[in-house]
Amino acid sequence: MTIHIALGMILATVAVGSPLRGVAAGTVIDAGEFGLSELKPGEDATSAFRKAIEACRDRGASGLRIPPGVWHLYPDAAFERTLAVANNNPGVKRVAFLLDGLEDFTLAGDQALLMCHGEMIPISADNAVNLSLRGVSIDWEHPFHFQGEVVALHPEVNAFDLQTHPETIYEIRNERLVFREKPSASPDAWKEWAPPPTERLSWEHNLQWNMWFDGATNEPIPGEHQWALAPDPRVKEITPGVIRLFDATDIMPQLGWVVAVKGMGSPNRTSPAIRVARSKNLKIDDVTIRHAGGMGIIVQRTVGATLRDVHVELPEKRGRVVTTTADATHFNGCRGEIVLEDCSFANMLDDAANVHGCFVRVERTTGPRTLICRRVHSQQRGLIVMESGDKVRFVTSDDLQPYGDAVVTSTRELNSDLFEVKLDRLPSGGVRTPSGLYNLTWQPSLVVRRCTVRNNRARVMLIATAGRVVVEDNVFENSSMAGVQFEGDNGFWWESGPARDVLIRRNVFRNLAGPALRIAADIDPQASPDAYYHGGICFENNVIETKHRRIVEGWAIDGLTFRGNIIKAIADPSAEDDSTVSFQFKSGRQIVIAGNAYDGESPLTVHAGTRSAEPKMDANRGIRAWAK
Repeated sequence: MTIHIALGMILATVAVGSPLRGVAAGTVIDAGEFGLSELKPGEDATSAFRKAIEACRDRGASGLRIPPGVWHLYPDAAFERTLAVANNNPGVKRVAFLLDGLEDFTLAGDQALLMCHGEMIPISADNAVNLSLRGVSIDWEHPFHFQGEVVALHPEVNAFDLQTHPETIYEIRNERLVFREKPSASPDAWKEWAPPPTERLSWEHNLQWNMWFDGATNEPIPGEHQWALAPDPRVKEITPGVIRLFDATDIMPQLGWVVAVKGMGSPNRTSPAIRVARSKNLKIDDVTIRHAGGMGIIVQRTVGATLRDVHVELPEKRGRVVTTTADATHFNGCRGEIVLEDCSFANMLDDAANVHGCFVRVERTTGPRTLICRRVHSQQRGLIVMESGDKVRFVTSDDLQPYGDAVVTSTRELNSDLFEVKLDRLPSGGVRTPSGLYNLTWQPSLVVRRCTVRNNRARVMLIATAGRVVVEDNVFENSSMAGVQFEGDNGFWWESGPARDVLIRRNVFRNLAGPALRIAADIDPQASPDAYYHGGICFENNVIETKHRRIVEGWAIDGLTFRGNIIKAIADPSAEDDSTVSFQFKSGRQIVIAGNAYDGESPLTVHAGTRSAEPKMDANRGIRAWAK
């Protein structure tokens, strides 16, 4: 028996007043005025904060101060909205700090900790202008993941024992394990199957999605799929808090390893820490996120966002191995400049940063220059992908190649999946089948500077934008996949935006499980060897410290310069052998490898799948010119 929470249900919303336009800078309201001092330790502070936010609107305040302390937030008295949350699960959400429509407003904590309970979003804003968030920390009293450490091995029966983390609440039903937010009610209790989420409602998950970490270092164990648990192994409780898993893996884990599980494939991204949409000039400073049931910070359809001194880090002395259960930061369909400076991101179950737009599928033509389009991925539902005045581009879905541009004259929402779009023209020869459509106007520039990323599952960052990209003076270490990765597809995530102007310099890539650079649009290099997508990429003066010798991998490359980099071998007897291809270019053109140095005993090797992808080689040390 598993509780399924239907997040798509649409309920009535609570009005919060009209946007504050043109309001002069006013007073800063102290949330302590609204009864916080009267609360007992652990008591719900949501009502007090709600009154404070409403007072800010009534008085035209320029800011709200959260006094120091640990303030507990529950969903029961929170604002309610039906929200499209990019790359998270959409639906009915309870929000503690609802900042919609505020202009020139600062939410400032005096080192306050917001301790959340259950499915909710602590901070959310739509249509805000010049919004600043600073000086707060966000955590959840009970995390959205299961955690257990291997304390005994039983290879004779293909089993091992886990000591469950003290914050983990689990149940075994018919020898199957589920984990929950709180102990379940009696079997006779009436169950809440759908939102709105309240204190009574408890989320529940199984072992489907899991990841291993080294318990001594909190680093992810390389070979994620090799060690993955079976989604439904037989489980037996040995003593309270110690469980035995049978036939859960083909290869036995090691003593001291820690497994983290975020449950079923979907929904498992229900509660991001900070969400901002359709806003302008967002600033987030001196903010720490200890945990979130989804993204740490999700910004969508917003013009300009600056994150400085933002930290996604494990809480001290709680023994966790996971911070956010998805990306630390995520930017979907934005424009203007996105800046991440002096930030640190650790132990996420996904990327440190993901910057991209959305492809939509062209379903059919319904009239002159009129199309019906579909948001395909479930986590795109309800997103505003294009509006009147935006320039859009058609691509053929199998190879992502452009064949026509147009300007949007109007859009009409049919439902959360489908919308109608009218254009000033259609491509010459008509719309091809199948086709995708993406927004050329909303393509942000990106600066990532002096940041540290470590110990996370997945890539360091995913980038898909035509805006200017600069990634410099960062340290990236112990991620379970590639360093900087460029993607795009019309098949699963439907993420758009071919890179055209990228500078990656003076970074340290240390002990990544994948290559430092991966250029991987979803284009079959054998079926479409002459199709190109990401390009204009310069990767220079970086330091790469690697065990496995995989440095660059890519296809459909339209211009790459790899120069002046220092590559160092990390001794590891379990590392891949010298036959590993270090530079693998399956298709592409205008590729240069020059002035790089490798200090290992056996030279690094280069391979190209097509003649045009053969790189120009010059003045490299320790890199073999060609591998046949």
